[in-house]
Amino acid sequence: MYLPYLPLLDLFHTTLLANDVDYGISEGVKSLTDSLEASRTASKGLSKSIENIQHDGLDVAQHQANERIRARREAEFKKEQALIKALKQWQHNKQISDEEAKLKIDFVKKHGAKEWEAVLKIKVDIENLRKKDNEEYQHDLKAVKRLQFWCFIVAAVVAWYATWGYKW
Repeated sequence: MYLPYLPLLDLFHTTLLANDVDYGISEGVKSLTDSLEASRTASKGLSKSIENIQHDGLDVAQHQANERIRARREAEFKKEQALIKALKQWQHNKQISDEEAKLKIDFVKKHGAKEWEAVLKIKVDIENLRKKDNEEYQHDLKAVKRLQFWCFIVAAVVAWYATWGYKW
Protein backbone atom coordinates (compact mmCIF):
# COMPACT_ATOMS: atom_id res chain seq x y z
CA MET A 1 0.00 0.00 0.00
CA TYR A 2 1.45 3.23 -1.13
CA LEU A 3 0.56 6.47 0.51
CA PRO A 4 1.15 9.41 -1.78
CA TYR A 5 1.57 11.91 1.08
CA LEU A 6 4.24 9.95 2.94
CA PRO A 7 7.32 11.47 1.23
CA LEU A 8 5.92 14.96 1.69
CA LEU A 9 5.25 14.28 5.36
CA ASP A 10 8.73 12.83 5.77
CA LEU A 11 10.31 15.91 4.15
CA PHE A 12 8.28 18.27 6.32
CA HIS A 13 9.15 16.33 9.45
CA THR A 14 12.88 16.24 8.63
CA THR A 15 12.97 19.97 7.81
CA LEU A 16 11.08 20.89 10.94
CA LEU A 17 13.32 18.79 13.16
CA ALA A 18 16.49 20.08 11.53
CA ASN A 19 15.41 23.73 11.92
CA ASP A 20 14.24 23.10 15.47
CA VAL A 21 17.45 21.46 16.52
CA ASP A 22 19.67 24.12 14.92
CA TYR A 23 17.59 26.99 16.17
CA GLY A 24 17.29 25.54 19.67
CA ILE A 25 21.02 24.84 20.00
CA SER A 26 22.14 28.20 18.66
CA GLU A 27 19.60 30.01 20.84
CA GLY A 28 20.65 27.96 23.85
CA VAL A 29 24.33 28.69 23.21
CA LYS A 30 23.54 32.38 22.74
CA SER A 31 21.50 32.42 25.95
CA LEU A 32 24.26 30.59 27.83
CA THR A 33 26.88 33.02 26.47
CA ASP A 34 24.76 36.00 27.47
CA SER A 35 24.24 34.52 30.93
CA LEU A 36 27.96 33.89 31.35
CA GLU A 37 28.73 37.43 30.20
CA ALA A 38 26.16 38.85 32.62
CA SER A 39 27.61 36.71 35.42
CA ARG A 40 31.12 37.90 34.59
CA THR A 41 29.98 41.54 34.60
CA ALA A 42 28.10 41.06 37.85
CA SER A 43 31.08 39.36 39.50
CA LYS A 44 33.34 42.22 38.35
CA GLY A 45 30.90 44.70 39.87
CA LEU A 46 30.70 42.63 43.04
CA SER A 47 34.49 42.42 43.27
CA LYS A 48 34.79 46.17 42.79
CA SER A 49 32.11 46.74 45.43
CA ILE A 50 33.94 44.46 47.88
CA GLU A 51 37.21 46.30 47.20
CA ASN A 52 35.48 49.64 47.80
CA ILE A 53 34.03 48.35 51.07
CA GLN A 54 37.46 47.14 52.15
CA HIS A 55 38.98 50.53 51.31
CA ASP A 56 36.17 52.25 53.19
CA GLY A 57 36.83 50.00 56.18
CA LEU A 58 40.51 50.90 56.07
CA ASP A 59 39.65 54.58 55.83
CA VAL A 60 37.32 54.31 58.84
CA ALA A 61 39.97 52.45 60.85
CA GLN A 62 42.59 55.07 59.95
CA HIS A 63 40.20 57.87 60.86
CA GLN A 64 39.45 56.28 64.23
CA ALA A 65 43.16 55.82 64.93
CA ASN A 66 43.78 59.48 64.09
CA GLU A 67 40.88 60.52 66.35
CA ARG A 68 42.29 58.48 69.24
CA ILE A 69 45.71 60.09 68.79
CA ARG A 70 44.13 63.54 68.62
CA ALA A 71 42.00 62.87 71.71
CA ARG A 72 45.04 61.63 73.64
CA ARG A 73 47.05 64.73 72.67
CA GLU A 74 44.13 66.96 73.58
CA ALA A 75 43.77 65.25 76.97
CA GLU A 76 47.50 65.70 77.63
CA PHE A 77 47.26 69.35 76.63
CA LYS A 78 44.24 69.90 78.91
CA LYS A 79 46.09 68.18 81.75
CA GLU A 80 49.07 70.45 81.26
CA GLN A 81 46.81 73.49 81.01
CA ALA A 82 44.96 72.44 84.16
CA LEU A 83 48.27 72.21 86.02
CA ILE A 84 49.33 75.64 84.78
CA LYS A 85 45.92 77.07 85.67
CA ALA A 86 46.07 75.49 89.13
CA LEU A 87 49.52 77.01 89.73
CA LYS A 88 48.31 80.44 88.64
CA GLN A 89 45.25 80.14 90.87
CA TRP A 90 47.45 79.12 93.80
CA GLN A 91 49.72 82.11 93.18
CA HIS A 92 46.69 84.39 92.99
CA ASN A 93 45.22 82.97 96.21
CA LYS A 94 48.61 83.23 97.93
CA GLN A 95 48.96 86.86 96.81
CA ILE A 96 45.49 87.70 98.13
CA SER A 97 46.19 85.89 101.40
CA ASP A 98 49.48 87.73 101.85
CA GLU A 99 47.85 91.08 101.08
CA GLU A 100 45.01 90.35 103.53
CA ALA A 101 47.53 89.44 106.24
CA LYS A 102 49.48 92.64 105.58
CA LEU A 103 46.28 94.72 105.56
CA LYS A 104 45.18 93.11 108.82
CA ILE A 105 48.46 93.93 110.54
CA ASP A 106 48.42 97.54 109.30
CA PHE A 107 44.71 97.99 110.10
CA VAL A 108 45.02 96.49 113.61
CA LYS A 109 48.01 98.77 114.36
CA LYS A 110 46.04 101.85 113.32
CA HIS A 111 42.47 101.04 114.43
CA GLY A 112 42.59 98.03 116.75
CA ALA A 113 41.33 94.42 116.74
CA LYS A 114 37.73 95.41 117.47
CA GLU A 115 37.52 97.46 114.29
CA TRP A 116 39.08 94.57 112.35
CA GLU A 117 36.20 92.38 113.49
CA ALA A 118 33.79 94.98 112.10
CA VAL A 119 35.64 94.89 108.74
CA LEU A 120 35.39 91.07 108.67
CA LYS A 121 31.67 91.32 109.39
CA ILE A 122 31.25 93.74 106.45
CA LYS A 123 33.23 91.30 104.27
CA VAL A 124 30.89 88.44 105.25
CA ASP A 125 27.86 90.63 104.54
CA ILE A 126 29.21 91.47 101.07
CA GLU A 127 29.88 87.77 100.33
CA ASN A 128 26.37 86.85 101.50
CA LEU A 129 24.89 89.59 99.32
CA ARG A 130 26.79 88.25 96.28
CA LYS A 131 25.62 84.72 97.08
CA LYS A 132 22.01 85.88 97.41
CA ASP A 133 22.22 87.80 94.12
CA ASN A 134 23.59 84.72 92.39
CA GLU A 135 20.79 82.53 93.80
CA GLU A 136 18.17 85.01 92.61
CA TYR A 137 19.80 85.13 89.18
CA GLN A 138 19.74 81.32 88.96
CA HIS A 139 16.07 81.31 89.99
CA ASP A 140 15.24 83.92 87.31
CA LEU A 141 17.24 81.95 84.74
CA LYS A 142 15.24 78.81 85.53
CA ALA A 143 11.99 80.73 85.15
CA VAL A 144 13.09 82.10 81.76
CA LYS A 145 14.10 78.62 80.58
CA ARG A 146 10.76 77.23 81.71
CA LEU A 147 8.94 80.02 79.84
CA GLN A 148 11.03 79.36 76.72
CA PHE A 149 10.13 75.66 76.90
CA TRP A 150 6.43 76.40 77.05
CA CYS A 151 6.72 78.92 74.20
CA PHE A 152 8.37 76.25 72.06
CA ILE A 153 5.59 73.80 72.92
CA VAL A 154 2.89 76.32 71.98
CA ALA A 155 4.75 77.19 68.76
CA ALA A 156 4.99 73.49 67.86
CA VAL A 157 1.25 73.00 68.46
CA VAL A 158 0.40 76.06 66.37
CA ALA A 159 2.73 74.93 63.58
CA TRP A 160 1.23 71.44 63.63
CA TYR A 161 -2.31 72.79 63.56
CA ALA A 162 -1.49 75.22 60.75
CA THR A 163 0.14 72.46 58.72
CA TRP A 164 -1.96 69.36 59.35
CA GLY A 165 -4.49 70.02 62.09
CA TYR A 166 -7.28 71.62 60.09
CA LYS A 167 -7.04 68.83 57.48
CA TRP A 168 -8.19 66.16 59.90
